[in-house]
Amino acid sequence: MRWVLPFLIFIFLSELYAKYIGHCLGGTTIKSNYIIGIIESIFYGYVFYTLGRSSLLRKLIRGMIIVSVFCYVVSLFFFSSNPYLLYINLVVSGLILSFISLVYLYSRFLDDNSGSLIEEPEFWIAFGVSIFFSGVCIVFSLHDTIVKNDLSIHGLKLHHFVPRVLSVILYLSISIAIIQCKKKTRISL
Repeated sequence: MRWVLPFLIFIFLSELYAKYIGHCLGGTTIKSNYIIGIIESIFYGYVFYTLGRSSLLRKLIRGMIIVSVFCYVVSLFFFSSNPYLLYINLVVSGLILSFISLVYLYSRFLDDNSGSLIEEPEFWIAFGVSIFFSGVCIVFSLHDTIVKNDLSIHGLKLHHFVPRVLSVILYLSISIAIIQCKKKTRISL
């Protein structure tokens, strides 16, 4: 959990920078989105790798995160002018992170030693990641349809609206995890 605050600060500043480039300068945010995707994959991969209890699960997580980061890096350096490839990378990476978080949750459900799982910070991180990235995958995989049919809610394109709503769930889940860690620290003292 010690890396959560630097990660959140990085994400905040990166999103702020992308907003500035996109809205104020009228530039493209593709490269900044690739970098955000790389950092998210590494961070969440590290979290689940650290939490993984079996060596098989850890190997699976490591392999899948390497694939995700490799795809991002190759696309960033060789195909960064293609915005559709960014959406493909976001979908693939989102599927990988959703799969990893759900496999982690499943392994915790199978664990006989676990008490109430919702009292564990790891549950909330896995829950937030699985909800956020699975929803984002669906929306980004339908990007062309959303743009073609001009699908929007409250004046925002669907592929902009849904990630914003799901971000609230993700960061709320991370906040609950932080609170759970704080409670466990107080109890153990």
